[in-house]
Amino acid sequence: MINKPGIYKISSEEYHGRGLCVQPTLSRSTIKDLLFRSPAHAYWNHPDLNPNFKKDDGESKFDIGTASHSMLIESPESIAIIEADDWRTKAAKEERENARKDGKTPLLKHQFDQALVMVRSAMAQIRACKELGITDLSDDGDSELSYIWTEDKTWLRVRPDWISKDRKILIDYKTTVASANPSDYVKIALSTGVDIQASLYPRGVKAIEGIEPKFILVVQEAYEPFLCSFISFTPQFLEMGKSKVDYGIFQWNKCMETNEWPGYPNRICWIEPPAWALTAWESIGERIGI
Repeated sequence: MINKPGIYKISSEEYHGRGLCVQPTLSRSTIKDLLFRSPAHAYWNHPDLNPNFKKDDGESKFDIGTASHSMLIESPESIAIIEADDWRTKAAKEERENARKDGKTPLLKHQFDQALVMVRSAMAQIRACKELGITDLSDDGDSELSYIWTEDKTWLRVRPDWISKDRKILIDYKTTVASANPSDYVKIALSTGVDIQASLYPRGVKAIEGIEPKFILVVQEAYEPFLCSFISFTPQFLEMGKSKVDYGIFQWNKCMETNEWPGYPNRICWIEPPAWALTAWESIGERIGI
């Protein structure tokens, strides 16, 4: 159990599991729950708050994006290749379970081959981005470091995908089945709280190492030809993220002090149609003559 701020090289299971620190820690996902869902969701999804918390059992359908993330950001040792055509046999299921117990991502051979093509494409495109100055992720930086720090009475944590040796660049790798075009991806970024991440992650690095890295998003399309985009953020975008983080910390401390984690309002809420919906209906009305 971690009892002081610092940089820790721990497994993903330890980082996301119960009892990481001497106090419950605030992360990006919890801030997202507090801001966009409710404190009740934040409580339910936190392993150190909810006594009935259950981790994802990992039985979800194969996701090439998840597999590619493990292969690109972590290491070959993080993958367990299962020599089977599918997961139907008892032997394959047992190998899969043993791999997960060892903290590895189990992949069928054909899944591994598919993800490998995507990863090689991503690495080639990363090298081609001269502004990043990266030739090899393993040699040029560190992956999956856990930063634990405190701000007054609040314990916080982040786990960057990759950070350069000089700590000037921090990369988060994401995949999408939609478009990685920056002008398209901004909608996904806002809906998934990337602005929160872009503020919180450099903040954690600066708190521990005294250097605030530039947050770069590498977004790759999870379909051929597996194109990547490289996205950074304007000061206005980052300021919006900072204000969300600050409010998340405020809300977290309030709930922790009172031990009250309210859900949605216990009253009737009136909603209005957004402007785009009204405009769309007016356009239809003009066309059909109503």
